[in-house]
Amino acid sequence: MRLPTAPDGSRGCSALARYSGEQIAGTAGRTGGWLLVEHNGPWRHPALASPGLDREAAAELARRVADRDVKPQLIKRPGRVRADDDGGPLRAYLAHTGRSGAWTRRLDFDDLAELLDYDLTAAERPEPPSFGTPVDHTLYLVCTHAKKDPCCAVLGRPVAGALADGDAEVWETTHVGGDRFAANLVALPQGVYFGRLDPDSAVRAVAAFERGEVVPDHYRGRCTDSPAAQAAEAALRARLGTVGLDAVVHLDERETEAGVRVTLGHGGGVYTVSVATVEGRACPTTCSAVEPTRPVRHEVTEIRRTPAVTAAR
Repeated sequence: MRLPTAPDGSRGCSALARYSGEQIAGTAGRTGGWLLVEHNGPWRHPALASPGLDREAAAELARRVADRDVKPQLIKRPGRVRADDDGGPLRAYLAHTGRSGAWTRRLDFDDLAELLDYDLTAAERPEPPSFGTPVDHTLYLVCTHAKKDPCCAVLGRPVAGALADGDAEVWETTHVGGDRFAANLVALPQGVYFGRLDPDSAVRAVAAFERGEVVPDHYRGRCTDSPAAQAAEAALRARLGTVGLDAVVHLDERETEAGVRVTLGHGGGVYTVSVATVEGRACPTTCSAVEPTRPVRHEVTEIRRTPAVTAAR
């Protein structure tokens, strides 16, 4: 496959997105629940059709989460291939993302069919299920899904390898969305997306996240929020220079004739952010795209601080 080439000679859809300066904020796909299933490969697209998986069990898993707010992913430890299997139990995770009530549960299994004994749609709900082992730390997923997009593998694998040397729990994963922003990283259960990472910036992003901070330059948004709200939050963070993960509170969101009006809180102040939905420049959104498309972006047009209301005496 011949990767698209940017005017500066770099190649791949991610290179073109970087070259054109395409906005990264507001591009995290909206998802409430996640199902992560360990499988050392090979991976295909769609992921649950990958060889080596029990076909009947995988088909049933796919059926149960189809049209539900649960995103199925295959995961593996960085650098692992099927030949590295040690015969021990595999891991699966259910995670619910949310600005409140986020949780993760671990399920150990020897046979994929064992996962069918659980209510996998529990990941849609903020109340954690009674089954599974609670996980009290962040899981970091790096997309390295070559069969979906070569850029994800070429750029994602070095990132996963660099992060594997640290203390955080890191997994390679199948498609998370936004191929042209590779390398992509998702932090669960918070649902925070980072993009355009290289090994050094990924290490900095994870170190900051472990301190409860968000690196603004690589912040795509949270999958708990609409694209307009993600763009609004990123713009307000840039305006105020705030990095705390939960420093910006979402208060309201309403459609207007001009787009979307998002109301955010920060440090006791209330801010109204106006967001317009516009059509971006034509570009290949994946390395396998036959023709360029015009991705939608969410452009912040105004940020206003709402005057404090003084109680009447």
